This record gives sequence, structure tokens and C-alpha cells, in this order.
Amino acid sequence: RRRKQDRKGQFCSLIQNQSMDLLSITVGLLAVLAVGWLISYMSGQRRLPPGPPVVPVLGSFPFMKFPLRNWLRQAKQRYGAVCSFQLNGRQVVFLNTYEAVKEAFVTQGALFSGRPRHIFSTRVMGNSGLVMTDGPSWKRHRRFSLQVLRDCGFGKIGSEDSIVKEALELAVALEETRGQPVSTGNPFGKAVSNVICMLVFGRRLATEDPTFDEKLALINKITQQGVSHPTLRSSVLVPLLTSLAPNFLMSMEAVKKSVKLFDEMFTFCQDEIEKKRSAYNLSDEPADYIEAYLAERNRIEQRDPSEAAEFYGDKKLQVSIADLFMAGTDTTSNSLRWAALHLAKDQQMQDRLFKHVRDCLGGRPPTMSDRSRLPLIEAFLLESQRVYTLIPGGVAHRAIEDTELFGYLVPKNCNVMPNIEALHSDPEVFPEPEKFRIERFIDANGKFAPSERVIPFSIGKRSCLGESLARMELFIFAIVIIQRFRIELPDDEASKMAEILEGTPGTVKAPAEHKLMFKLREE
Repeated sequence: RRRKQDRKGQFCSLIQNQSMDLLSITVGLLAVLAVGWLISYMSGQRRLPPGPPVVPVLGSFPFMKFPLRNWLRQAKQRYGAVCSFQLNGRQVVFLNTYEAVKEAFVTQGALFSGRPRHIFSTRVMGNSGLVMTDGPSWKRHRRFSLQVLRDCGFGKIGSEDSIVKEALELAVALEETRGQPVSTGNPFGKAVSNVICMLVFGRRLATEDPTFDEKLALINKITQQGVSHPTLRSSVLVPLLTSLAPNFLMSMEAVKKSVKLFDEMFTFCQDEIEKKRSAYNLSDEPADYIEAYLAERNRIEQRDPSEAAEFYGDKKLQVSIADLFMAGTDTTSNSLRWAALHLAKDQQMQDRLFKHVRDCLGGRPPTMSDRSRLPLIEAFLLESQRVYTLIPGGVAHRAIEDTELFGYLVPKNCNVMPNIEALHSDPEVFPEPEKFRIERFIDANGKFAPSERVIPFSIGKRSCLGESLARMELFIFAIVIIQRFRIELPDDEASKMAEILEGTPGTVKAPAEHKLMFKLREE
């Protein structure tokens, strides 16, 4: 019995020793792995662009100030041309100088031409469209859209005459306010929308559709609340939540509300597609974007039905229409709103521009051939886009593979953002950047001298494909308004100017809600 107990004790001792050995080995292996991970992590961190510290789980969050827009204004002074930080598990690189943006988006444009991959673009947008997707489908649709803009946008549909017509219609609407305070969002939005509606839908939807105010409100909600909503920003920045709990993420109330906004927009686009499909004869010359798309799909289908099904489905057309419609309305109308607001603030500037236009054009509407004769208008619009940067953090790009930028590592799938507001307020490039000076863009001979360092439409492979149309609209609309009206601030708006100038927090930085008075000038 005693022997059995001894054997049992020896056996237990052996098991215990082996367990301890196994535990020691496990702990040792974990320690080695942890040290290896730490070395790898620190090595990677050393190669990454400079930025605030990173701690587990929280990333750089404890060391940053929010809203992020304010923190980014000082990013160049703190970290230089390129900086990086980590939020919710995703590395983000910001480009703080023009040289950095040009190197990434132009010189190495192919390597930085991706868009962030997240559940929202996959499930809601179907990896479609012109703005937030990449790859073969995006390349094909961008090329097609540029061709349509050339064929339709600057010829029949979106010609100068069409834009002048809308500008004069806007002048009538402003005259009807009889100099009383009015919010600029709706009248400016409708006027600009009619231009893009003619291009995309072939009709002046803002004038013909009695429910169009609802469409404008929908666009505003999407650009201010949609992908700008904190929950949706998290879906972009939290790969762990996106990959491990996508259904939970999509079921969250805030996300469902944002998805509903996009669904409403896509339903509206599909309704317009169906109207065209039933009315358009495919043998006719296309007169707008939807007709051109249907004709192109039919042409491809005759050759290869599977190719047409893959690249030219209704979903892809829906999202492309929505991209053109929203981008073509919200950005241009808000650029005009900022310009009008500045003129109301600076009466001396307004009088100077009015005299400039009157001396050159008298009372006739402008044409694009007048640009060389109106350098002050060109300089004013460019300075307005510099001071009132419409998309301060730009639109995110994605590195499609590990890439080196200015000696730093930019990891594959890292989000890369152009810090456009920092570029536009760089004192080394624009002395006293907070001051509005149109002389920055006037040369010694009094000619307009644009700067390549003002990039409201971005640069490179992902630059805004509607840039030429937008510049045409801004030029013509601004001149028609300056010719006909003195713009003034109501007394109660002047006291809120700091809040108005801070702008909205969405993707597009619009001026905060305000009213202006448009008083008809005497002939």
C-alpha cells in the first residue's frame, strides 16, 4: 500500500513537473512572440511618418484634439510634410504640403489611387460609382464619364448658354426677395442643380419637379450626415468591428438612418433610369448621361453580354448618377455661398469687383471668352476657394501596396488623406494666410496668375472629373450676381459671424446657416 502511494506521488509529481515545464514553455513562447511583435511593431512605427504616440486599443486617440479638423490645421507645424496616426486600429497618413500631395497623387498616382474599403461601400453602394470605389470598374466608368462630359457637358447640354440661362433664372429668384434676408442654400442649390440635371437627366429637374426641394434636402443630409456620421466614420476606421460584427454594425440605428438616406437617393435615380429606358430609342444620339450609358450598355451587350452584365448594371448606373448629382450640386453651390458671404462681409471688395465687371461687360451676361478680361473675378474665386476650403481633409485615398513616401513607409491599405486646408493656409506659401487677398493671384501686368498650390478639386488620377464644368459655373454665376445685386449682411447675422465662418462639420464644409440680403442695383 505504501508502495502504491509512493508510485502515485511520484506520478503526480511527474505530471506536475511536466505541467510546469509545459507552462514555462508556453509562457516562454508567448514572451518570444510578444517581443517579436513588439520589435516588429516598433520597427514599423519607426518607418511610419511621424505623429502622436500609439497605445494599444486606443491608438492615438488620447493624444489628439477633436474635432479632427482643428487638430489637422497644426499638423504641418508639429510633424512636417507627412504625418500619421492610428484611430480604432487603422493607420491614417495625412499629406500636409503640396509637394507631398503631388508626390503621392501624381508622381506615384497609380499606387495611391485606391479608396478605403469598408462595409458601407460594399453593402450599400455595391462597390460602384465614381467617387468611393476603385479598380477596373471605376477606371471604366471614370473614362466613360469624362467622355460624356466632353460630348454632352461642354457642347449641347452643359454649354455656356445653359449655365447663363440658369444664372439669369437665379437672378430673377433673388430679385423676388426684394432685398429681404434669405437663406442662400435653396436658391443657389436649385440653380446649380438645374445645370447638372440637364447633363445627367436631360431636363431642368429643379424647376420641373415640384418635390425637388426634398431632393436638395436629401443631398444636404447625405453630405452632412451620411458618411460623415460618427458611426459610419467608425465603420471606415474600425476594421475589427467591420469584419467580426458586420451585421451588428449595419443594424445600429444611426447606421440604418444613414443607409436609408442613400436608399432614397438610389430609388430616385432608378426612377429616372426607368423613365429614360421607356422613352429613349437606342438608335438615337444620346442627349444626356443616362441615355449615353444605356447606349453604351447596349453596344457592349451586342458584343459580350457577360461584360455588359458585370460592368453596366443598373446599380452601377444608380451610384454613378448619385455621385454626379450630389457632387455637382453640393460642392459648387456651397462654393458660391462662401463667395457671396465674403462679398457681404467685405463691401469694399464687392464694389471693386462690381466696377471691374461693369467696365468690362456693362450689363450683358458673361461668356467664358471674357475670362482673360476679368482677372479680378478669377483671382477672387480662387482666393475664395483657398480661404474657404470646401473639403478640408480631402477625399481619402488608399495605398494599394506597401509604398515609400519621402523615406517613410505607407503600408498597404493605409488610408491617405490630402490635408487641403493645411496646404491652403501654409504661411510659407501664402503669407498671412488668414487674410483674404486677391492680389496673391494677380501678376505685375495685372493678369490672372493662378497657383497650382490651390487644389480645391484635388490633383492626379482621382481629381474631380467635373472640374471644368464647376469652374465655368462659378465664373458665370458669380458675375451675374455681382452685376445685378449689392449683397449685404442683416444686422443679426453680423453678430454670429464667427459661428458662420466655422462652417458645418460634414464632409463638405458649408457655411453655417445664415441669411443675406440681395438688393437690386440701379441701372
